[in-house]
Parts: sequence; structure tokens; C-alpha cells
Amino acid sequence: MIQKTTLRQQEIIEAARTIIFNQGIESLTVREIANELKITDGALYRHFKSKDEILSLLIEDIEETLLTTISEAAKKDGNPLIAMENVFLAHLHYAEKRKGITFIVMASLKDKKLQKKMFGVINKYLKVIKGILRQGVAEGKFRLDVNLDSASIAFFGMVQGLVSIWGLSRYRYALRKDRAMGMFNTYKLGIITN
Repeated sequence: MIQKTTLRQQEIIEAARTIIFNQGIESLTVREIANELKITDGALYRHFKSKDEILSLLIEDIEETLLTTISEAAKKDGNPLIAMENVFLAHLHYAEKRKGITFIVMASLKDKKLQKKMFGVINKYLKVIKGILRQGVAEGKFRLDVNLDSASIAFFGMVQGLVSIWGLSRYRYALRKDRAMGMFNTYKLGIITN
């Protein structure tokens, strides 16, 4: 369940994002967040009990913003293939705007409860993709033998791979449509009917 955040909690989440982006998740500490905000550790503890609680709220923020982004993109067009492309491009734009923080957080979680929470977010994402794929199959636009689970995971992996390579390049290029469409077109060939 996503809880409503206060303005100060949102500032703390943004400070955590900044630290993760600039220094890596291993540098994310309560003290470092307090330093980023120019407040004391004690003032920070009035809003959060621990670093894990901050990460939990960051995951909730990712869930709300990412799922809203892809759900809205999926609804822009009734054609399932165009919906898939819209989701693909919207997710890349989302990642670019946030410098891939979602994937950094996802790959770095050590706490089992946080891992489970992030796993839930990913499953909700996959459910959206699977719904579009199911619609495409039902309308005869996608192959009848498409494995919806596998195709959903492949879609997610395609985005994750592009964002990971972009992040490892130290964000030297834009995640522009023309750079990514070759990848999407390859995926598309695996699902569309001939």
C-alpha cells in the first residue's frame, strides 16, 4: 500500500535519489541524506526511523510514478502494437528523467522485505505489459503462440538492458527514440503476426 508522503519526506526521497545518482547506493546513509538537506540526523529521524524506511518509500514512489507513466502510455492508442511502443518510449523517458535510479535501487537492495516490495512493483509492471500482449493476441495482431509471461519479461529486460548500458556509459548519450527503436523493432518481430 502506497502511503501519502509529506513535503519533507518527499524532499528526503529526492535527496536520497541525488545521493544514489552522484555517489552510488552504497553511499546512501542517514547522515549523508541529512548532509544533503543541511539538517541534523535527529531532524531526519523525525520523518523516518531508518534508511530502509527511506528506501521503502522510494520504492513506493517508483511504483506510483512508473506504473502511472506506463499505464497512461498504454491507453494513448487502442492498437496494442502502438501501445507497446508507447510504453517502451515512456519507460525510457522515465528512466532518462530519473537517471535510471529505479534499476540501481532494484539491483542493490539487500533487505528481503525491500526486495519483496520491489518484486511486487515489477510484477505489477509485467501485468500491464501482459494485458497489452493479451489484447494483441485476442485481436489477431500478435501471434497466437506468444508466451505472455516470457514476452512480458523480455520486454522488461529490453528496457532494463538499454538503461543499464546507458548508465554504464555514464549517461553520455540521450535515450532517444532513434537509438532505441532498433531494439523495439527486433522485439516486435517476435510477437506480431506475419
